[in-house]
Amino acid sequence: MKMQVSNLITCVSCAVLFILFMCIPVSYAQISVSFASYISSKIVNPNTELVNGQRNFEQDLEVKVSALQDENKQDTVEQKSSGLAYFPVLGYSPETKTMIGGGASYFFREPGSDVTSRPSTITPLLIYTQKKQIISILGVDLYWKDEIYHLNGNFAFVKFPDFFYGIGNNTPEEAEEDYTPRNTMFTLKFQKKMLHGMYVGIQYMYGTSKLVEVEENGLLAQGDILGSESGAVSGAGVLMNWDTRNNIFFPSSGSFYQLSTFFVNSALGSDYDYNRYNLDLRQYFPLTSSQVLAFHGYINILTGDPPFQLMSQLAGENVMRGYYQGRYRDKDIVAFQMEYRSPVKRRFGLVGFAGFGGVANKIRNFELKRFKQCYGFGIRFLISPDEKLNLRLDFGFGKGSSGMYLNLGEAF
Repeated sequence: MKMQVSNLITCVSCAVLFILFMCIPVSYAQISVSFASYISSKIVNPNTELVNGQRNFEQDLEVKVSALQDENKQDTVEQKSSGLAYFPVLGYSPETKTMIGGGASYFFREPGSDVTSRPSTITPLLIYTQKKQIISILGVDLYWKDEIYHLNGNFAFVKFPDFFYGIGNNTPEEAEEDYTPRNTMFTLKFQKKMLHGMYVGIQYMYGTSKLVEVEENGLLAQGDILGSESGAVSGAGVLMNWDTRNNIFFPSSGSFYQLSTFFVNSALGSDYDYNRYNLDLRQYFPLTSSQVLAFHGYINILTGDPPFQLMSQLAGENVMRGYYQGRYRDKDIVAFQMEYRSPVKRRFGLVGFAGFGGVANKIRNFELKRFKQCYGFGIRFLISPDEKLNLRLDFGFGKGSSGMYLNLGEAF
C-alpha cells in the first residue's frame, strides 16, 4: 500500500512538472535546458559526472548559450555582445525525486568578435531536491581567437543523501544502505580547435569527499571500502572531441565522438592512485525528414584503486534508463543503447529505446550473458520548433527495476 501511494505521488509529481514545463515561456525553457539536462540523475554523484563526463557540463553550457542567442535573434534586430539571463530549473528522476532551483548566466564576447560567434559564459546554479539534496555549481566557459581556444572550468559543492549497494554486477537489492557524502570538485579543461568540429586539449581535476552520514553496521561504516574515509583526488589527462552533429538539441545526422583520460596520482596531491579511460560514441541516422535512429556506445575503464564514489556506475537518466544510478558499480562499464525518435502530431512526439550493459572489475571479465537489459518509451513536447528543443518524459524498465525521468533535451 505504501509503495502504491509512493508510485501515485511520483506520477502526479511528473504530470504537474510536465504541465509546468509546457507553460514556461520558450525563452526560459531554452536557457534552462543545460541545467535541466545536467541536474537530473547524473548529478547523483557530481564527482562522477564532472570527471567521467557522461553528460559534459561544458557542452550543456554551450547548449544553453546557443538557445539564448537564438532567442535573442527573434527578439532583436542585432544580437547582444553581452548580457545577463536568469532561469528556473525543474526536473524529476528516481535519484532526486522532484528538484527545483535556479541560476543566472552572464554571457559576453571578446572585443571585435562577430556577434554570431559563440559567447563565453559565467554561470552559478543552486538546486534543492525532494530528497533534501543540495547542489551548487559555478561554471565558467571561455572562447577566444575566433573560437580556436576553449577554456572550461567548473566548481561544485554537493551534499547528496544516496544509496550504496556494494561493488559488482550482481549485488543484491537487500544490500541497500543509506549514506550521505559531502563532495567538492574542481575541473579545468583547455582545448584548441584543430579541424572543423575537432578540439584537442588537456584537463585537470581536484576533489574532496567526506561521508557525513553512514548506515550503522553497514559496509561503509566498517571502513574497509576505499572511499569510505575522507580523501582527495587530483589528476590530469588529455581529451579529444569530434562533433559533426547537425543540431545540438535534436541531432538527426552526424556523430559525436569523445576520448578522455585522467591520470590520478599521489604526486599530484591525491590520496588515491588510478587511471581513467573514457570513450563516448554517438551516431545519428535520419530515416525520414523527421524520424531518427540514434545509437550510443559508452565505455569507461579504471585501472588502479579508485574510491567507490568515482567508480563506473551503471544507469541513470542518460544511460540504461530504468535502473537507479549507482545500483551497480565497479571499475569498468560497457553500455550500448539505441533510440527511435518520431513526431506524432503537432508538437508531440514519441520515442522508444532499448539498451544493455554491465560493470566489471576488469574488461576481460565482461560476459554478454551477464549484461543488464533495459527498454522503455518516452513522450516529447516540442518547446522550440526553431531549435528542435524537446521536453522529455521517459519511462524506463529493467529487470525488477523502473524509473521515470522528466527533463529537457534528449538522453544522448
